[in-house]
Amino acid sequence: MDVSSIFPSSDNLYKFLFMGGIFMIVFAHVYPFERANQIALEINVYNKQIAVLNEEASNLKSKVDKLEKLTNETLTQLEKTKKENNGKIAQLKIAEIQNSYNKIYNEVKQKEEDLVTKNIVLKYEKEKIKILQKQMDSFSYLKIFFTIAGAAFTIWGLVCWYLSTKISTKIHKLELAIKEKEAAKP
Repeated sequence: MDVSSIFPSSDNLYKFLFMGGIFMIVFAHVYPFERANQIALEINVYNKQIAVLNEEASNLKSKVDKLEKLTNETLTQLEKTKKENNGKIAQLKIAEIQNSYNKIYNEVKQKEEDLVTKNIVLKYEKEKIKILQKQMDSFSYLKIFFTIAGAAFTIWGLVCWYLSTKISTKIHKLELAIKEKEAAKP
């Protein structure tokens, strides 16, 4: 059955199938590649955040070590101040020492809380990356499907387009030959 009898310009249908097949093949290869690049960038950002977090943890550990030394020194200084001075002067010095120590302690405590918060955020970023990688695995099946379907549409569209054009060309040649014969008759 000739499709051109149903659709007068059936070659447009075949062109559409051909172009659709080409689009499917290109889409099957470009989109997963683009998504893979996005995931690679997110992994890179995640690794950078982990490196920063590790550096901050290292800095926090050194500050905690310094705070331990400061705690011992502060306790020694408080005991010394209590023994040497009595009254308001001792209380003022003790309050000053305690305020100085509490300020440093609060800074370290705040940094520890920030580190815990960042660690929680990174935990969820890691889960997001795992989900994206699973999504990329599903793209491999879609890539195969779209490549096969695209190749089939491309080949089918191209062959039918060629045959349709070939038949159409024969018809035009026959019509031209008939017109030439009619024109040649006196």
